[in-house]
Amino acid sequence: MLKAISTYSLAGVLCTLPLNAESMQTSPERIQDTLREDSMSLPAPIQRWDNALPLGNGLTGGLLWGEGRELRLSLDRGDLWDERGNAASKDPKRNLQTLLESIENKDGKTFSRLFDQTYNGSPWTKIPGARLVMTLPEGNAAENFHLEFEKALATVDLGKKQQAQAFFSATKPVILLKLPLGTEFNLIRPQSIDKLGYPAPNTKTSTNEAFFTQQTAEGLEYTFYVRWLEQEDHLLTAIAITTNQESSHSLALARKYAMAGLTTGWDELLDEHRQWWDKFYNQSEVSIPKPRLQNHYNLVKYYYGSASRADAPPMPLQGVWTADEGSLPPWKGDYHNDLNTQMNYVAWQAAGLEESGMSYINYYVDRMEQFRKYGKEFFGLDTAMVPGVMTLKGQAMGGWPQYAMSMTAGLWNGHALYQHWKISQDRAFLEKTAYPWLAEIMSSVIALTDEKDGKLYLKLSTSPEWNNGSFNAYLKGNSNFDQALLSWGLGALQEMAEELDKKQDAQKWAGYLAKMPSLQVDSETQTLEVAKGIPFDHSHRHFSHTLAIHPLGILNIEQGPEQKALVRNSVRQLIDNGSSAWTGYSFTWAASLAARAGFPEDAARLLTDFERAFVTRNGFHVNGDQTKSGLSGFTYRPFTLEGNFLFMDAVQEMYLQSWGETLRIFPSVPADWKDCSFRDLRAEGGLKVSATRKDGMTQSVTISSKHGGQVNLRNPFGKEPYQSSRPIKTKDGLLVATLKAGESITLTSKL
Repeated sequence: MLKAISTYSLAGVLCTLPLNAESMQTSPERIQDTLREDSMSLPAPIQRWDNALPLGNGLTGGLLWGEGRELRLSLDRGDLWDERGNAASKDPKRNLQTLLESIENKDGKTFSRLFDQTYNGSPWTKIPGARLVMTLPEGNAAENFHLEFEKALATVDLGKKQQAQAFFSATKPVILLKLPLGTEFNLIRPQSIDKLGYPAPNTKTSTNEAFFTQQTAEGLEYTFYVRWLEQEDHLLTAIAITTNQESSHSLALARKYAMAGLTTGWDELLDEHRQWWDKFYNQSEVSIPKPRLQNHYNLVKYYYGSASRADAPPMPLQGVWTADEGSLPPWKGDYHNDLNTQMNYVAWQAAGLEESGMSYINYYVDRMEQFRKYGKEFFGLDTAMVPGVMTLKGQAMGGWPQYAMSMTAGLWNGHALYQHWKISQDRAFLEKTAYPWLAEIMSSVIALTDEKDGKLYLKLSTSPEWNNGSFNAYLKGNSNFDQALLSWGLGALQEMAEELDKKQDAQKWAGYLAKMPSLQVDSETQTLEVAKGIPFDHSHRHFSHTLAIHPLGILNIEQGPEQKALVRNSVRQLIDNGSSAWTGYSFTWAASLAARAGFPEDAARLLTDFERAFVTRNGFHVNGDQTKSGLSGFTYRPFTLEGNFLFMDAVQEMYLQSWGETLRIFPSVPADWKDCSFRDLRAEGGLKVSATRKDGMTQSVTISSKHGGQVNLRNPFGKEPYQSSRPIKTKDGLLVATLKAGESITLTSKL
């Protein structure tokens, strides 16, 4: 890691740089917290689960918090789900035809029963895990909670040089803690599980173990197991969470894992754990000259490593940190495919965090049979469709069917597959996975269009979350949200088919693309509309109408003066409409859009506002303004993760853009970010890129090519002289070099 020279405390206690703009107000609960580049220190007490230190290894997660002699570890596992839908969710009339009829007739009763109330009226939900309460012996009390991102290690200072420590092993299915001798344990099953009608659990607490095994209504069994062993100067504690999907006897397996962890011991497991994290954390690096923003960027990278692994389910709304407040999870802890899942996984590609990102891709590929079932039962198709809101298994949950039954949700999910091919240049992935997956989803969507005057229009079109859950949310023609996904998807499929030499397929996709309507533009303001005749004329949390700009990139500032003006006007409009109706993720998405539009000062300001007002003590994105300073009319506290990952994406968009296979170095860095750098960010064409900026000028750029080929670079030195380590030409305003597989080129300023 490049280490910043500063430490930063929100109270101003630790600071070696002047605060200036960074002394802006934050929420009262964060004032005493200390943020360093790769760590956070939170003074005790931590009295809420959503302020706790987050830990995890992809499948299991935990939140460490507490006060006085009581430490709490809220435990979670990503695949604990109740998949039961109510009777209406299985009604044969729950299909597209009935939906169309209920909309046409304004039949609110049918609309609600079959498509909306199946959400809250069904038991299906993410199942909350457990809470382990650890009562410390007399003379010990929590003073400070400390988390090291690069090591994924939590430490609690207990006074008198005593500590408690915890990590969720990155390599073994076990959690280890070091605690003072004499600590007592109480493993608590959430009472909210009783609402699901499950039988009483099998529980036990003895002198060296505690556990409960829970049977669910569908045959799932899971066990939370704790075992402890006295060492010379501490109590070594192991936790395992297992299900009968791994072994028919989940308790026996949990006991086996915990005992193996105790036998292997703290030092050996921690060493393996640190090696994994060192490799993960150093895949790439970004240096930001604003300490709080630097801390948050690195924290979000840590979230990826903690909450998402290739062999585990992808992150739903709250990742592996389901709410621990005595209730079932907010929004069922589900998979929302109208922004949340897609934006949770918007930043891993550029950062090179493939171990985390493949969780998302693997999941949507593995669910194709369920998606085909949905396509058949709901839409009457023989091909797959992705529900807009779904369970872990991929069942369509409903709830605001305008988006839960969206026709284009799967296309947005497919963008990640396309981007993975563009950045990795993995031809086998393209041929066997990305192309067939997206082609099948697009075939379904095209089958749901009607042709009018030579153009194709969806049978139903909406724009998340315009007009919320009302019938007015159904729009005339294709919304710009749906149109952007259709046009992008067809263009992407044509490109992929040509790469695979599938000429007939390429012609087919090109034919459909020729029948696509244009994006709808307000003739007076020259801005993108929501849909024809519907301007984006007031503050709104969701920027679905701008999907063509970001993340899809089919509308950009380099396509000509008219398109540049359209991009900049549209982004300027949504910012200037104000943030009164924004939630936290709106700020970070707007920052990414500002970076694409070339508004660096706006991007930086929006990230600063997000970090100071829309995160809790541990960095979790919460939807409302925690400073209550007028940044948003929402001041509530529900926690979801997409705002954090959009933060990471926005920083990366400010530092490097590679859409259209052209590299742009520091394309949207504000004037006061004079010294910054990045190492090994990934770019389209199988490239790794590193660059440094000093005194507001680019100093060096290094580009490495995995597969070889042409590299196109917008001159990052402006009119200043530079030198290159390899031959380079100027063509169409670009610097162009040809590299062989494994070769690199470095350009440096002569100043």
